[in-house]
Amino acid sequence: MAIAIHPVHRRMAELQLAAKKRGGYHMLTTMEQIEFQHCMHVNAQLVLQIDQLKELAYFTHCLGDMEWQMEVCEQLDAMEARMA
Repeated sequence: MAIAIHPVHRRMAELQLAAKKRGGYHMLTTMEQIEFQHCMHVNAQLVLQIDQLKELAYFTHCLGDMEWQMEVCEQLDAMEARMA
């Protein structure tokens, strides 16, 4: 089984390594700093969306609504598939 890594996470890692190699984030170019901030924003949105879907899946489980729970789990699975 492959571990899902979203392209944004891969780019954040590349920028982090570049910053470390150059001596800090302030050594990134202006465009790299902008790109890093964009990646951080996208990452936060992904985490929020995944957390909301997981909470909804738990809620549907507590309600005993298996059909709705399966729909939510399918959305989570689709998100995970897009990350690979």
